[in-house]
Amino acid sequence: MNTAAAVPPLTSDQERWHHAFAHYVLRVATFQDPDFTFGSLSAPDSAQRLVLAALALLGRHYKLSVEQIMALARSITVRPHRFDQDDGYIIEMPEPRSPGECFFLAIVRKGDGGIDYLTLECTDDDGVMLCGWDAEGNHVNHSDSATRDLDGFIAEVIALRLRSPRP
Repeated sequence: MNTAAAVPPLTSDQERWHHAFAHYVLRVATFQDPDFTFGSLSAPDSAQRLVLAALALLGRHYKLSVEQIMALARSITVRPHRFDQDDGYIIEMPEPRSPGECFFLAIVRKGDGGIDYLTLECTDDDGVMLCGWDAEGNHVNHSDSATRDLDGFIAEVIALRLRSPRP
């Protein structure tokens, strides 16, 4: 079911909620209070409340209506996933419309307590890039990607994490 079709029309400025959700609100929450974020993502009801709260914050800034906020929250899917040896979550976003918007996010707690925050983003040339953020707020472009599907994203996240030094 395509829940994005149920979203009341957005102005061009309101479209920026997509970028802000993944690159700012969820990222900052994840790195500032990882226990809260991971705890909230651990159950479907609390994950949906976290998404809704994040969108409510964005709604104030982007002047989204209550109907838009509710519909956009329903268009985001959170699911737990195991990434090799570590637990994490996949957040599936609505289809990106602009460069920098994400198809998916992976938030993974590393064995040393650190966090991998990885995104699959649309690029300027309608391509796809595996990116991420670190705890200091730096955006990192890891590699061009050939995939736009969930299974391919998961495989790329696992491969990247296996290439990275383990604690």
